[in-house]
Amino acid sequence: MAKRPSAGVVKEVLPNGLRVLVEPLSDFSSVSVGVWVLTGSRDEDPAKTGISHLIEHLAFKGTPGRTARQIALEIDSLGGSLNAFTSKEFTSFYARVLGESLPQAIDILGDITLNAAFDQPDLDREKEVVIQEIMMVEDTPEDLIHDLHSREFWSGHGLGWPILGTLSSLESIARQDVVAYHRDRYRSGSIIITAAGAVDPARLFDEIERSFRGLNSGSFGPDRKSPLASPGIHVINRSLEQVHFCAGFEGIRVDHEDRYALYLLNTILGGGMSSRLFQRIREERGLAYSVYSYHSAYQDAGLLTIYCGTGPDRFAEALLLIKQEIESLAASSVSEDEFVTAKRQLKGNLLLGLESTTNRMNQLARNEIYFGRQVSPSEIEEGIDRITVDEVRYLSERLFDPARMALSVIGPVDEETIDATRF
Repeated sequence: MAKRPSAGVVKEVLPNGLRVLVEPLSDFSSVSVGVWVLTGSRDEDPAKTGISHLIEHLAFKGTPGRTARQIALEIDSLGGSLNAFTSKEFTSFYARVLGESLPQAIDILGDITLNAAFDQPDLDREKEVVIQEIMMVEDTPEDLIHDLHSREFWSGHGLGWPILGTLSSLESIARQDVVAYHRDRYRSGSIIITAAGAVDPARLFDEIERSFRGLNSGSFGPDRKSPLASPGIHVINRSLEQVHFCAGFEGIRVDHEDRYALYLLNTILGGGMSSRLFQRIREERGLAYSVYSYHSAYQDAGLLTIYCGTGPDRFAEALLLIKQEIESLAASSVSEDEFVTAKRQLKGNLLLGLESTTNRMNQLARNEIYFGRQVSPSEIEEGIDRITVDEVRYLSERLFDPARMALSVIGPVDEETIDATRF
């Protein structure tokens, strides 16, 4: 029997244990559908990091019934798009097509998810592709700094391992490793399918049951242990034109009761062009082109990060200004206008996101994964509205502990310079 977790969303558990959630939207002509596999980079063998991402690549390289070119031609002939991504905690394959083409899209998604051939020549080529991807990140310090920061902050834990893997870990992954990983992780109880847009739920369930009937039964239950934060300073000295750095503090898990206060805290601090960091460091002082903050939330942990890229001679000043802004937040110097603006910004972003079938499909999955239910837009708005200035201040005091800060730096700097500007 289909259940309705919230108005407009239908949930069905198919006979093989596969969970399907769908949100029909009569005003849309397109539909987005995604296959969510509940395993990610944090669940890998530390000697074979990057295997989840490698399988994501290999899924598009062909099946017994389709070559890589045929997969591309089929989705293009529908006027649609097909893509995938790997995260720390799950892997997703998704498509966006016109509603009338949904059966074909589901058939393609089912084929690449269940039946990827993992031929040795394809594995060898895709390893080289991923190696180039890793090297591209290595050559882009404004990207690399975030990987370095995560690795050092969650030192020795899966949340710190790079999603792409490393050159040595990729070298160690053999075809039998890929086949075994796929067999063990890609199971009916460990996969969620979500769809939003021009879709009939009953027809969708039928198509999915047909295309995914070959799934192995059971589920993969990851043995996830909560990480411990590792404060301190970590430097990669490079001859660059800029210093790229991340200052990080332990955040909160994705379903924490303080999440709405954190949304507002991050928005005020560095979540947009009107944020404190952007206005003071870029607009008033001209110290950086890019400065912002963001929160990475996981099943059992979180990381609040402040990023800035600035000249070597302005690094100390930029870090000092960041220190002053977080001290100011903890001292509750948030004006009523600033607080109201942040709430409006958050709610506006939420409503704009609802205009995308892909965003809505993503949200269905994330709600199911992290909350086990659908969190409605109205519930989120109410959660934002009831937060007070004092709650943001209390959270600031708790999170912004100088003794627990992690600072990661890439650029022409040395330890003495950083020690002189510590929080």
